[in-house]
Amino acid sequence: MKALKTVKRISTVLLLVQLVCEALAGFFIWRLDMLPERYFILVVIVLLLFLLLTGLLALKPAESRPAQGRHAAETVKLALPRRILAWLLSLLISAGSVYLSLAAAQVSGTISAVTGSTTIYTYTIGVYVMDDDPAETLSDASDYTFAYSTSYEEENTLQALESIQSELGQEIATAEYDSVVGAVETLYSGENGALVLSQAYADILEDDETYENFDIETRLLYEVTITQEVEDVGDENYSAIEATESVESVTEEPFILYISGSDTRNTTLTTSRSDVNILAVVNPNTKQVLLVNTPRDYYVANPAGNGAKDKLTHCGIYGIDCSVEALAELYGVTVNYYGQINFTGFETLIDAIGGITVYSDTSFTTSGSGVSIDIVEGYNTLDGVGALAFARERHALAGGDNDRGKNQMKVISAVIDKVTGSASTVIANYSTILDSLEGMFITDLTGDDLSSLVKMQLDDMAEWDVVSYAVTGTGGRAETYSMPGRSLYVTYPDEDSVAYASELIDQVLSGEVVTVDEE
Repeated sequence: MKALKTVKRISTVLLLVQLVCEALAGFFIWRLDMLPERYFILVVIVLLLFLLLTGLLALKPAESRPAQGRHAAETVKLALPRRILAWLLSLLISAGSVYLSLAAAQVSGTISAVTGSTTIYTYTIGVYVMDDDPAETLSDASDYTFAYSTSYEEENTLQALESIQSELGQEIATAEYDSVVGAVETLYSGENGALVLSQAYADILEDDETYENFDIETRLLYEVTITQEVEDVGDENYSAIEATESVESVTEEPFILYISGSDTRNTTLTTSRSDVNILAVVNPNTKQVLLVNTPRDYYVANPAGNGAKDKLTHCGIYGIDCSVEALAELYGVTVNYYGQINFTGFETLIDAIGGITVYSDTSFTTSGSGVSIDIVEGYNTLDGVGALAFARERHALAGGDNDRGKNQMKVISAVIDKVTGSASTVIANYSTILDSLEGMFITDLTGDDLSSLVKMQLDDMAEWDVVSYAVTGTGGRAETYSMPGRSLYVTYPDEDSVAYASELIDQVLSGEVVTVDEE
């Protein structure tokens, strides 16, 4: 009799644990709000059936009348294999329920991280010397004069100077200049021994023929990393207005999403040039997505400079809001949302979904992460490194930046096809996909927006029609807001192609299904 009570006690405890684990799984899945109602009900029914099954196996008596004495012991012995099976099954179901809870919590946490109103952004300020300079460490340059400019990222630059002095334990000689280029010139001329400069601006120096080899003619001696929580991602010198205007329901109303590719390889987002500038016009009713690519060198009004002309890619160093406003003004539209991912996150995302297949109009050889990559004319199956190299290559293409923009849209289209066409791919690799986004992707779509879009796709599993168009222009040279007094290569917009792109955008937003010649 004692043995029978012990067995029942074990069964009851395990069933209670299973009930709690299943209840938690149901709660976290419900809170995530990504499953259509019928799927959620099915999950609940399955969990209840599991509980009922293990309960019957564990608690159902071996016979209808109570067993006494020696017969009770025999009854316990005969029912023990069935109950052990029930215990193992209960433990397995409990573990699975815990896994579901953790998975749902991880998804919820990542969504909160990438959609939160407060974003963690990293700013890197470097100390540069000429490549042949004898200084090997910061202390070797302690008696140098450090040139800097407050015309860009003033607060971060001054904070970096304080950090440098703290590291050296002494005050340093400094020289302030009105423009960044003015400070750079003094490093090259030898007037000053060191230069304090934002990494974001160091990248755009390479757009100037005089400093196109800045990365090899100079050497990074020391760097200061400044991490900030910012609610409006933008440079301190640019007081951005609310650049985007959300819609009431992303599953019922058309909207425009700005897709930005950050020109960095950090595991966190940093201010940088925007190497990818694509407007995704999404109509959830017609299930069509129009991708409009704008070349990175497009000569546009820079909102940070009160409309002064600049290369579109330069707008990115003043924050994503600046890029959004520049494109909104160019096409005469309202951009509703933005999403930005850096190169590291992009590579990880492509690998997480098992690679993509893209069509190339020509054969060419490119490179990624130090590896030579051969692209053939026709279909190519690419991993993260290959996909990024394909999306970034322009020098090997006859159309240069225009062809690169078309390839970038092919990559985005391939990602959409892969993710929307195979729910199993997303489910099987959800953890890696989330890792590729957290810290390396930001968006001002809300968590509810993302949940609604996922729920809509799971509900109808619709195939999306993705079409693309790339605006064109003519190459030339001009002074830019970000590099005053210098003549840089720019692309002068072809007004007819811009007008046509604006027309396509209006048509998709109004519910027309458009056909676009991608050539």
